[in-house]
Amino acid sequence: MQVSRLLIALSLLTAHSAMAADTATSPLAGTYRGDGRACFGALFVRPKTIEWNASFFKCGPARYKVLDQALAGDKPRAAYKIADHRKRCGLAVIEVERYNDTFWNVNGYPSLEAYEKRNEPGWKDATEPGRQVANCGMRKD
Repeated sequence: MQVSRLLIALSLLTAHSAMAADTATSPLAGTYRGDGRACFGALFVRPKTIEWNASFFKCGPARYKVLDQALAGDKPRAAYKIADHRKRCGLAVIEVERYNDTFWNVNGYPSLEAYEKRNEPGWKDATEPGRQVANCGMRKD
Protein backbone atom coordinates (compact mmCIF):
# COMPACT_ATOMS: atom_id res chain seq x y z
CA MET A 1 0.00 0.00 0.00
CA GLN A 2 2.79 2.44 0.93
CA VAL A 3 4.69 1.57 -2.24
CA SER A 4 1.58 2.19 -4.37
CA ARG A 5 1.09 5.64 -2.86
CA LEU A 6 4.74 6.44 -3.37
CA LEU A 7 4.57 5.36 -7.03
CA ILE A 8 1.41 7.42 -7.60
CA ALA A 9 2.97 10.48 -5.98
CA LEU A 10 6.14 10.02 -8.02
CA SER A 11 4.22 9.66 -11.29
CA LEU A 12 2.15 12.79 -10.54
CA LEU A 13 5.31 14.74 -9.77
CA THR A 14 6.92 13.55 -12.99
CA ALA A 15 3.84 14.45 -15.05
CA HIS A 16 3.68 17.91 -13.46
CA SER A 17 7.39 18.49 -14.18
CA ALA A 18 6.94 17.43 -17.81
CA MET A 19 3.99 19.80 -18.26
CA ALA A 20 5.96 22.65 -16.70
CA ALA A 21 8.92 21.90 -18.98
CA ASP A 22 6.68 21.99 -22.08
CA THR A 23 5.23 25.34 -21.06
CA ALA A 24 8.67 26.71 -20.24
CA THR A 25 10.07 25.73 -23.64
CA SER A 26 7.48 27.66 -25.64
CA PRO A 27 6.68 31.00 -24.01
CA LEU A 28 5.42 32.56 -27.26
CA ALA A 29 3.93 29.44 -28.82
CA GLY A 30 1.69 29.97 -31.82
CA THR A 31 1.59 30.49 -35.55
CA TYR A 32 3.14 33.58 -37.12
CA ARG A 33 2.33 34.40 -40.76
CA GLY A 34 4.44 36.47 -43.12
CA ASP A 35 3.69 38.23 -46.40
CA GLY A 36 5.77 39.58 -49.24
CA ARG A 37 8.31 38.04 -51.55
CA ALA A 38 10.89 36.83 -49.00
CA CYS A 39 8.66 36.35 -45.96
CA PHE A 40 5.65 34.60 -47.43
CA GLY A 41 4.98 31.56 -45.25
CA ALA A 42 4.65 30.76 -41.57
CA LEU A 43 6.59 30.22 -38.37
CA PHE A 44 5.21 27.58 -36.01
CA VAL A 45 6.40 27.65 -32.40
CA ARG A 46 5.14 24.49 -30.71
CA PRO A 47 5.82 23.07 -27.23
CA LYS A 48 8.67 20.86 -28.48
CA THR A 49 9.44 21.93 -32.05
CA ILE A 50 9.86 25.03 -34.15
CA GLU A 51 9.28 25.26 -37.92
CA TRP A 52 9.73 28.20 -40.28
CA ASN A 53 8.74 27.83 -43.91
CA ALA A 54 9.25 30.93 -46.03
CA SER A 55 9.79 31.68 -49.70
CA PHE A 56 13.55 31.15 -49.60
CA PHE A 57 14.03 28.48 -46.93
CA LYS A 58 12.38 25.56 -45.21
CA CYS A 59 13.20 24.98 -41.54
CA GLY A 60 11.97 22.16 -39.39
CA PRO A 61 10.18 20.92 -37.64
CA ALA A 62 13.16 20.80 -35.28
CA ARG A 63 13.60 20.53 -31.53
CA TYR A 64 14.78 23.67 -29.75
CA LYS A 65 15.69 25.13 -26.39
CA VAL A 66 14.77 28.59 -25.17
CA LEU A 67 18.01 30.54 -25.37
CA ASP A 68 16.77 33.86 -24.04
CA GLN A 69 13.42 35.41 -23.16
CA ALA A 70 11.84 38.57 -21.75
CA LEU A 71 8.11 38.10 -21.37
CA ALA A 72 7.17 41.09 -19.20
CA GLY A 73 5.91 44.33 -20.69
CA ASP A 74 4.21 45.11 -23.97
CA LYS A 75 7.06 43.77 -26.17
CA PRO A 76 7.68 40.17 -25.14
CA ARG A 77 10.50 38.34 -26.90
CA ALA A 78 12.11 34.94 -26.98
CA ALA A 79 15.04 33.39 -28.81
CA TYR A 80 15.03 29.69 -29.71
CA LYS A 81 18.24 27.74 -30.37
CA ILE A 82 17.51 25.09 -32.97
CA ALA A 83 18.91 21.62 -32.34
CA ASP A 84 20.74 20.14 -35.33
CA HIS A 85 20.24 23.33 -37.37
CA ARG A 86 22.57 22.47 -40.25
CA LYS A 87 20.46 19.52 -41.37
CA ARG A 88 17.30 21.59 -41.42
CA CYS A 89 17.77 25.00 -42.96
CA GLY A 90 20.96 26.73 -41.95
CA LEU A 91 19.43 28.83 -39.16
CA ALA A 92 20.81 28.29 -35.67
CA VAL A 93 18.61 30.74 -33.75
CA ILE A 94 15.12 32.11 -34.36
CA GLU A 95 14.09 35.20 -32.40
CA VAL A 96 10.49 36.39 -31.99
CA GLU A 97 9.67 39.84 -30.61
CA ARG A 98 6.42 41.81 -30.51
CA TYR A 99 6.75 45.00 -32.56
CA ASN A 100 3.28 46.49 -31.97
CA ASP A 101 -0.33 45.35 -31.51
CA THR A 102 -0.38 43.78 -34.97
CA PHE A 103 3.14 42.74 -35.94
CA TRP A 104 5.98 40.63 -34.61
CA ASN A 105 9.62 40.82 -35.69
CA VAL A 106 10.98 37.39 -36.53
CA ASN A 107 14.73 37.09 -37.07
CA GLY A 108 16.69 34.05 -38.19
CA TYR A 109 20.41 33.87 -37.40
CA PRO A 110 22.83 31.50 -39.19
CA SER A 111 24.88 30.90 -36.03
CA LEU A 112 24.81 31.39 -32.30
CA GLU A 113 27.64 33.91 -32.77
CA ALA A 114 25.49 35.97 -35.16
CA TYR A 115 22.71 36.07 -32.57
CA GLU A 116 25.05 37.01 -29.74
CA LYS A 117 26.69 39.82 -31.78
CA ARG A 118 23.46 41.11 -33.34
CA ASN A 119 23.71 44.51 -31.64
CA GLU A 120 27.39 45.14 -32.34
CA PRO A 121 28.03 47.97 -34.83
CA GLY A 122 28.61 46.69 -38.35
CA TRP A 123 27.77 43.08 -37.57
CA LYS A 124 24.14 42.92 -38.71
CA ASP A 125 24.64 44.85 -41.96
CA ALA A 126 27.79 43.01 -43.05
CA THR A 127 27.69 41.10 -46.35
CA GLU A 128 29.41 37.89 -45.19
CA PRO A 129 27.06 34.87 -45.29
CA GLY A 130 27.71 34.08 -41.61
CA ARG A 131 26.27 37.46 -40.67
CA GLN A 132 23.19 37.55 -42.87
CA VAL A 133 20.01 37.74 -40.81
CA ALA A 134 16.59 36.72 -42.11
CA ASN A 135 14.12 39.36 -40.92
CA CYS A 136 10.35 39.28 -41.35
CA GLY A 137 7.42 41.20 -39.98
CA MET A 138 4.70 38.66 -39.17
CA ARG A 139 1.22 38.49 -37.69
CA LYS A 140 0.39 36.02 -34.93
CA ASP A 141 -2.75 33.93 -35.41
